[in-house]
Amino acid sequence: MDTPRGGSNHSDTPGSVRYVTFGCKANQYDTQVLREALGRRGLEETGPGADLVVVNTCTVTAEAGRKARQLIRRIGRETPAARVAVTGCLAESEPEILREIPNVEWVLGNGEAKRPVNFLRQIGQEVDPEELGIPAGITEFAGHRRAFLKIQDGCDKRCAFCIIPHVRGRSTSRPAEELASEVQRLVASGHVEIVLCGIHIGHWGLDIGSSFSALLRRLVQVEGVGPHGRPVEWRLRVSSIEATEVDDDMVALMADRPDRIAPHLHMPMQSGADPVLKAMNRWYTVAEYLQACHRIRARLDRPAFTADILVGFPGETDADFERTLATAEEAGFTKVHVFPFSARPGTPAAEMGSRVPPEVSRERRAALSEAASGWEEAFRRDLHGARDRIVLEGFVGLSGRYQRVSIDPELIEGVPPDAIDVVLEYAPEITSDGREVARLRGRPVQPERPAEVSL
Repeated sequence: MDTPRGGSNHSDTPGSVRYVTFGCKANQYDTQVLREALGRRGLEETGPGADLVVVNTCTVTAEAGRKARQLIRRIGRETPAARVAVTGCLAESEPEILREIPNVEWVLGNGEAKRPVNFLRQIGQEVDPEELGIPAGITEFAGHRRAFLKIQDGCDKRCAFCIIPHVRGRSTSRPAEELASEVQRLVASGHVEIVLCGIHIGHWGLDIGSSFSALLRRLVQVEGVGPHGRPVEWRLRVSSIEATEVDDDMVALMADRPDRIAPHLHMPMQSGADPVLKAMNRWYTVAEYLQACHRIRARLDRPAFTADILVGFPGETDADFERTLATAEEAGFTKVHVFPFSARPGTPAAEMGSRVPPEVSRERRAALSEAASGWEEAFRRDLHGARDRIVLEGFVGLSGRYQRVSIDPELIEGVPPDAIDVVLEYAPEITSDGREVARLRGRPVQPERPAEVSL
C-alpha cells in the first residue's frame, strides 16, 4: 500500500477528478472501474484544472513510459494545485522515479492497488460498509456503444520483448458468473457490443479448471435486456487471442452463433519467420500459425483476421522480413498493426546484439503497412453482398468484420439505432492521385413481413 508523499499540505477532499489513460483495452477498463468508484462518491469528472488527476500508465515500450512521465510533469506545471495519483504498469515498474515527480502523491501500481476499495482507502477516502457489497466490474463504458470487459489479468508467457508479465503478474481469471452478470449490466446500460479483453485472454480459465471456449459458451447464453426493459440484440467481440489458442470448440461456437460473436479475430503474429519467432521466445512456428488460420477460415463466412507484427527485432534479416511479408499475405490479414522494435529495459531483447538499424526498421514498417493496405482493400471488395451487423455512431459504424461502414441517412427513418443489420456494398472512390479506394456502405435489411393468409 502506498501513502501520500511527505510534506503535502493538501487536506481538502477533492471535488473534481480527471482521468488520463495510456495503453491497452485492459487499462481503459481499469480506468472505468476507478471512474465508477469515485463517481459514486460524488466526484465530478472534469478536464484540466481538476482537484485530483488519475493517470493510468503503460510501460509496454520505453516510449510509452516516457510519454506518461512527460504528461505527469506537465500536469504539475500547468495545475500546481492538482493532486496526482499514478497507477498502472509504469507505477509498478518504476515507482521510485514517479514519486519524485512534483504533484505525485500516490503511486499505486497494479493488482490489489487497482481494486476500488483499496484504491479509495489509499487516496484517503473512507469506505462505507455497503460499498464492500458492490458487484465487481463496471456498469457502463461512458460515451461508447461498445464496452470493454476485462476477463483476466496477467500473463504466464515470457516473450523476449515484453515487460508486461513482470508488472502484471501471473494469469488470473475472473469467475464466469461474475462476468455474465457484468455483461447483463452493460447491455442494460445500452451497450450492444461487449469486447472481451485482458492481457492473455486465451489463458482464461487455466487457473480455475476451465477454458476460454467454455467462458464464451456461457456468455453467449446471456439474454440481454436493454435500458427500456426490452430484449435487445447484442454481440461479443474477442479483442486479442493467440492463433494457437483458438480451439475447435471456439470455432464451432463462432460458426453456430454468428449473431452473438463477431466474425473477427485479432491474432498477434509478431513475425512470420521461424528464426525470429524462436528468438522472441514465441511458442509456435509459422506452419502452426498458418494452420490455425486455415482451420478457422474453413468454418467461418469471410472472417476478418487482424494481427500485430513487430519489425526490426534483433537479428531479423532481409530474408526473415520477406518471409514475414509472405506469411502475412498467406494468413489473409485484413488489417495489420506494425510496430518497429523498441528495446524495453528489463527484457531479454534489450540485451540482444545484431541490432537492426533504425532506418531499416522504418523501411520494413512502411513496406508492410503498404502491403497491408492492399490486403484490406481486397477484403472490402470481397465483402460485397455479405450481411453484417453494424454498431452505429451516427450514420457510420463498425461491422462485425471490423470494417467501417457508412449508411445513407435517407435509408434510416428517424434517429439512427444503436445497431442495424445491413447488406454490405462495395463503393469504390477515386482519390486525388488517381487510386481506387474501396469503401463500404450498408443497405439496411428490411424486416420480413408475415405472409398473407387467404381466407
